[in-house]
Amino acid sequence: MMDLLRKWPEISFTVALAGLVTVVSWLFELPFNLPSGERAAFVGIHYLYPLLGLSVWACFALVGQRRALLSTFLVALPCYAAVLLLHFNLKLWIPHINPTLWDWLYWEIDRALRPLVLACFALRRALVPIVPLDSNLYMTAFIGMFYVSFCYHALRTPEHFRTLFLAALIFQGLGAIAYLLMPALGPFLYEPGLEPLQSGAQAGMLEAWRQNAANGEVWLAANGSLNFTAGVAAMPSLHTGGSFLFLLFAWRYGRVLVPLYILLFGFIAIDAIANRWHYLVDLPVGIALAFASAWLAERLTPHRDILPEDQFPEPVTSPATT
Repeated sequence: MMDLLRKWPEISFTVALAGLVTVVSWLFELPFNLPSGERAAFVGIHYLYPLLGLSVWACFALVGQRRALLSTFLVALPCYAAVLLLHFNLKLWIPHINPTLWDWLYWEIDRALRPLVLACFALRRALVPIVPLDSNLYMTAFIGMFYVSFCYHALRTPEHFRTLFLAALIFQGLGAIAYLLMPALGPFLYEPGLEPLQSGAQAGMLEAWRQNAANGEVWLAANGSLNFTAGVAAMPSLHTGGSFLFLLFAWRYGRVLVPLYILLFGFIAIDAIANRWHYLVDLPVGIALAFASAWLAERLTPHRDILPEDQFPEPVTSPATT
């Protein structure tokens, strides 16, 4: 078992999370759902966009991951897909696993730090000439960082690519568990955000949450697939934490990405508050989770499988042939 953990931490983590989710499903009698393609349009992102991005990323990985193609495509990608399925199911189950909401506490923190909230509102309004309020940059910026990071590190720093992939895997898995600890829906309960598209999504997700909480297993069995990504959870902010994770790896291994990533991370952090998806406290918790995921990935990734081409050892020449 320890040898499997050392050699394939992606599989070990995915199996452990799957075991946890299976136990939770059995204990609480909650059905497991697979996503419906219609769900992505609900949050403003057509499901084809991530698939097209994945196709582009695969081309980069074919070049950058020549010596680790088997582990990249036969291990890492299926593990990530499985963790995302587990993640969104746990998120849908929150009202039945831990129905106690902590919005009141997080809202009091926002009220105590109201100048920071108002500053985010002001900064978002100042960006309107560049990023209109009817745009969906909050989501597309995050997805863009996701694919650019995977493409860049697969091609330019293949020796660190597996660590990035493992960090993202751990982040998604631990993020779903973190949602269960002190859950909250979001500050849109108390005041609207600035972006109409996000406000519309929030209204739809809140109604889905209410139906889910009221009807439980029956609603999940009938509507879980269609509402697969409609589980609403504010604490922690995984968009802020995830974008910070990609910024962290860019800072360490891909400095050319840093200027763009600072701008995108800054926008996501500001917009998370200005469109009222998140309370202020959600952001540092998400960033701390990203740090922890990167720290674990650095220590769990086997450092034997990928080297840059200029570091491959030269063949030893026999003295008899010289």
